[in-house]
Amino acid sequence: MCRTDNSYHMVNSTSTVWDTALISHALQRARVSTTHPAIMRAGTYLLNRQQTVMGDWSKHNDSAIAGGWGFSDSNTMNPDVDDSTAALRAIHRLAAHDNRFQEAYDKGFHWVLSMQNDDGGWSAFEKNTNKAFLNWLPYDGADAALTDPSTADLSGRALEYLGSMAKLTIKHPFIQKAVNWLKENQEEDGSWYGKWGICYIYGTWAAVTGMKAVGVEARDPALVKATKWLMTIQNSDGGWGESCSSDKVKRYVHLHASTPSQTAWALDALIASSPAPTDTINRGIECLIALLHKKDQYAKYPTGAGLPGQFYIRYHSYNSIWPLITLSHYREKITC
Repeated sequence: MCRTDNSYHMVNSTSTVWDTALISHALQRARVSTTHPAIMRAGTYLLNRQQTVMGDWSKHNDSAIAGGWGFSDSNTMNPDVDDSTAALRAIHRLAAHDNRFQEAYDKGFHWVLSMQNDDGGWSAFEKNTNKAFLNWLPYDGADAALTDPSTADLSGRALEYLGSMAKLTIKHPFIQKAVNWLKENQEEDGSWYGKWGICYIYGTWAAVTGMKAVGVEARDPALVKATKWLMTIQNSDGGWGESCSSDKVKRYVHLHASTPSQTAWALDALIASSPAPTDTINRGIECLIALLHKKDQYAKYPTGAGLPGQFYIRYHSYNSIWPLITLSHYREKITC
């Protein structure tokens, strides 16, 4: 809890592990050396936050060895797949030169693999906890709080890590199964619903970049449909923006303004799907750079999701993390 000018503000939970992993990865994508003190200190922090106890997740996954990461600094026994793949991205290059990081990396890698659901996707905290009858309980947001089914954003993010870092592809049956799950759960308009970010832009970005990372061709109908959808919702200024209302009504709701993180997500998906920068991408990049210098209300717009219609998250680092990653990918694309 902290005091503001005229009130108190309660933070649901700290996001220290998540922020540290994402920032370290973003800096490394921007070619900061793994020997830089900031990267080394972040890696040591993450090493100390790896969870080695059997938490609730083990009830449906009792044969796995603990090795995941959680969201908060104080979280010691509730790991989740998204934080774990984020941490693995951050220590991937460190593991090549230090056995401590290699051991932690191996444990985390196998834990993430063990958490794949039977349907092929990944969820956040639990494995195979998708019993639909729980959603019938008279509880607002029951579908978001009482079950933990596979989601497009978690599945896509897991695939992006497994493809880009672990070099796994659709030639591996369990990877193909995950891709199949994503294709089966694509919306009619070509988007995907993302549970932990806002919302359809977030889910579509995760699904597209994940499938591309494991070898799905850009001409695949699912990716073609997704990129066409992203281009149809581009704002006149070249950016992208989506309202928090989307996750409540379960359809895309236009924000009528562009935000840095959502513009970065949409661009990153288009960059991944295109052999070279297009006019749409170039316009988006120009907008993204301009947004980095803006301090209007939309720079503070929440793009992280907690519970639909109940609470949302403004990650203060998002306006730097995702643009930096996207600009790094754009630089690679135009120089390759």
